[in-house]
Amino acid sequence: MLRYDDINEISDGRLYSENDMVRVDTNGCEGCSKCCESDMGNSIVLDPYDIFHMTEGAGKTFDELLVSFLVELDMIDNIVLPHIKMDNGCGFLNADKRCSIHKYRPSICRLFPLGRLYNDKGFDYILQTGECIKDNCSKIKVDKWLGIEDLPRHSAFINKWHRFLQFERKKVREIIERAENEAMRISSISEEALTVYAGIIGDSEMLDEKGIDKYRIEKCAAFREEAQEGSKAVMKIVLRIFYMEEYKHSEDFFTQFDERLKKCLSELRRIN
Repeated sequence: MLRYDDINEISDGRLYSENDMVRVDTNGCEGCSKCCESDMGNSIVLDPYDIFHMTEGAGKTFDELLVSFLVELDMIDNIVLPHIKMDNGCGFLNADKRCSIHKYRPSICRLFPLGRLYNDKGFDYILQTGECIKDNCSKIKVDKWLGIEDLPRHSAFINKWHRFLQFERKKVREIIERAENEAMRISSISEEALTVYAGIIGDSEMLDEKGIDKYRIEKCAAFREEAQEGSKAVMKIVLRIFYMEEYKHSEDFFTQFDERLKKCLSELRRIN
């Protein structure tokens, strides 16, 4: 996801559709693998479609990709998501510096040096400038460059996944904000009001034992701890349903994703 007020800062200023011609064709990269050998941090974020194909191409489960240090989990925009481990370059490069899972490579790798710019209706493609070191790229149609089978369904999936991640971030944020607001309220109310509050929730004995000040501090800490556990529960559900539970490679991915999306939303509704 790109977050720039002016796309001219990082692109040629144009918006592209899948039917447009764009100058990105590296003609097989001609032996260059600089982008795959670079330390790109956690920028190669993996979505469920990527994992569906990568586990098939690598012959490893998602857990096996993690323990093989090919994929890592990291906090990305306040939620945990998987990404290719890139601190020493991509582990999927073979001895000849070529991608060992090229047919099954992630969407971000397929896009490069294109990017997606999201809007209210979906997204447009942009050409990121200064990213690819090759300066003699040929023009190619965007959909051909991507090489994604059934691109319309994939684009629909990308939009669903983007909206879902926004929902997940919002839910995590709301859990933390509610706890913080409650902690601030407990921190500021009078001793009399706090005594009444403790009585209502059955904490009178605890209040008498600890005293007003200690009870106030520990109650605020408990709210924040519960919020952390709640936000972790949200992220664990998302990781389990969309990544850790194995996909059936003999069946349609998009149908499986829609089923998992319904299941995930149902489970998340139980977390306040």
